[in-house]
Amino acid sequence: MLAPGKEEIRQWFIDGVKKKKKYMLVVYDQMEPPDEMDSPCYAVSDEDALETYSAYNSDMFCKVMEVYNLKMDMETQLAEKRAWHLPDLPEQTEPEEED
Repeated sequence: MLAPGKEEIRQWFIDGVKKKKKYMLVVYDQMEPPDEMDSPCYAVSDEDALETYSAYNSDMFCKVMEVYNLKMDMETQLAEKRAWHLPDLPEQTEPEEED
């Protein structure tokens, strides 16, 4: 597996900010030629990030390795062993009972 270095992730982060994205998911894709590799996938909202995460993690050949919040400090996240800033699932409210 070709894991990206900090400089490559930094450039992906900057690219995502320029594109006005909110999240960057680093996805391991073992089917990507010529060798397995990680690549960025961007999301524009919390919902988009959660949907993207679910789609990649349900694929047997892909796995989300890191999640960066592009609205947070880049250097703080790069200093983490593995950035994991996936938004929380929205609270589900039960429908009100009718009288």
